[in-house]
Order: sequence, then structure tokens, then C-alpha cells
Amino acid sequence: MGKDIFFYSISIDPKRDKPEVLKAYAEKFGVGPGWVFLTGKEEDIKLVTKKLGLARPRDLGNRDGHSASLMVGNEPGGLWMRNSAVDNPQFLAVTIANFLGWKSSKPEKSYAEATPLKIDQGEYLFGSRCSACHTLGQGDKVGPDLLGVTARRDRTWLTRYLLEPDKMLAEGDPIAAALFEKYRMCGCPTCV
Repeated sequence: MGKDIFFYSISIDPKRDKPEVLKAYAEKFGVGPGWVFLTGKEEDIKLVTKKLGLARPRDLGNRDGHSASLMVGNEPGGLWMRNSAVDNPQFLAVTIANFLGWKSSKPEKSYAEATPLKIDQGEYLFGSRCSACHTLGQGDKVGPDLLGVTARRDRTWLTRYLLEPDKMLAEGDPIAAALFEKYRMCGCPTCV
């Protein structure tokens, strides 16, 4: 990291994500050398996201105007790939290693020998969509701890919030507004 590999996180909200806010975020999560948080003028950010292929017509309907995307580039080779930034971390690691041509020095078993995974569908959903921002019983992270959320929130409210968080926030729903104020959550369906 910081020598051959670099991470660039580009804010799409320059009005809120000032350099001092991005610095505090990086410090909160122990970001080390080689990972840079960038911001700038809104029109420049829009141009960069368009040039990188990160701007899609369907994103215009999202309150924050983007999907969580992970771009990986091999600059000398001119090769680029895009994945969901909220996908399974092990899957991303293998995909990136394969893309960059990294080979393991130890012999590996064939996938045919692998034991079938026994992952609960809810566990997979949480791990791939929620765990980047939320925990279960380990305290707040970027968003609130979700342990017991079905006991704290009415099922009808939760269902509606999962389907249309932006609308509830715009309507002035007090719970949605309080969550947004406390966590500055993005309004994505997992931020309850």
C-alpha cells in the first residue's frame, strides 16, 4: 500500500465532505498510507465519475446520486474493472488478485474439493450489504448497531424505510430524520 497499490475515495458531496471531514473519517477508521480521500468542485467530481464510468442514468434517482462502486485499475496495462463495493470481501479479494495476475506461492486445492458453504441467506445479505456500515451487537459503526432493530422499530415502519428512505426523510418522518442527523447516513436501504 502506498507504493504499488493506491486507494482513492472520491466524495460526491463536496458541500458536506470538506477536507477536514474526510480527514476525520480516515482517522476514525485507521486509514494508512496509500489511501487518499478526495473532494473538489461539484462539476469536476461529476466529470471524473462520468469519465470513470461510474455515473449511470439510474443513479439520478438516488438521493446521493451514486451506487457504491469499486474501480480497480492496472494503469500500466490500461486495464480496468468495476465491482460492487459492498460485495463479499473474500470474493472481491480473489477477483482483484485474479485481475491483477497475483499468484499464490503455495499450491492451492481445487474448487471441486471445497466444502459447500452453509450460509444463511440473511447472514449473506447482512455480510454483503450491511456490514460495511453496521454491526450486530458490537455497537454503532458508521450507522447504528442493528441488533434488535425489529424490536425497536415497528415492522411497517421498517418495511417502508427499507423501500423508500428518501421519501420518509423528505416527509419529515421523525425517526428517519433523527437517524440521518445522528449518523449522516446515506439513505440507502440498509441504513435503518
